[in-house]
Amino acid sequence: MSMIPMRPLGFGEIVDGALQLYRRDFGLYYLIALVAAFPGYVLMLVSGVDLASIAPTPGADPAEAFAAMGPAFAVTLAGAAMAWVGWIAVGVAMAERIGERPASVGHSYRGAFRHLPSTAGATVVALLIFAVLFFGVILAGGLFTAVFVQSASPAGLIGSAVFMLVVAGIVVALWMGATFGILPAVIIERRGPMGALGRSLSLCKRGLLRVTGIMVVAMIINLAPSFGVSALFGMGDLFTSPDAVGEISATQQWLMNTIDLVVGPLTTPFMVGSIMVLFHDRRVRSEAFDLETLAGEMEGR
Repeated sequence: MSMIPMRPLGFGEIVDGALQLYRRDFGLYYLIALVAAFPGYVLMLVSGVDLASIAPTPGADPAEAFAAMGPAFAVTLAGAAMAWVGWIAVGVAMAERIGERPASVGHSYRGAFRHLPSTAGATVVALLIFAVLFFGVILAGGLFTAVFVQSASPAGLIGSAVFMLVVAGIVVALWMGATFGILPAVIIERRGPMGALGRSLSLCKRGLLRVTGIMVVAMIINLAPSFGVSALFGMGDLFTSPDAVGEISATQQWLMNTIDLVVGPLTTPFMVGSIMVLFHDRRVRSEAFDLETLAGEMEGR
């Protein structure tokens, strides 16, 4: 990784390193992410999924409401899967450019589909592991809530709800930290599914909180444009005031989706760059990767 300093990096240096990678070949990375986002955008237009299908309807039967939301979830899931392939493609391109090798959109996607089985396998296994932990937390929180329901304590109900949300957030954050290294382990080190997951867990073992903190910050920055677009069009009001659904026209929905299509991929390269730089930093801190690399360069002279 010749573009990244061969030494342990601080929090700010990792963010700055991700920005440097982002800026160096921004056009290439943005185009790759845009290509991945476009099928989901088209699928949403063709399927006719709109904001009304995901907003709660007052007085509606829960089972019918859930069934009505099914197509929206399917379209959203398909779009997310396509965007995730774009993440892998950006990672492939970034690994090539870090090594001072040429990269292109076509080459990056060919590499992404080649790495897809290993990346998907490791991610699914990690999701299953943390799903068990997550539902265990929810079950414990549910039992905790039941105690306060019987006691009819409003303060207790609010406290238990906050407790469940906080613990669930911690579980999700820890999942992000524990699995940060799957993508670079597959792309850079050519590891299989279990090897990539084991590699990620091994590298974050002695710095889980630090890794998790960096991943959470990077994810917030990554999601900021989409949240900004949603806030601009009043998307949040749909969940507090469902009657607002009727105030959003088809043109406004199309405009919001189009702006999100253009703006959303802007931060994907930063997120992937943060993962790549963080992976390098963990190798340096855990395995003296910097000394190993310098020794190899000296032997090659």
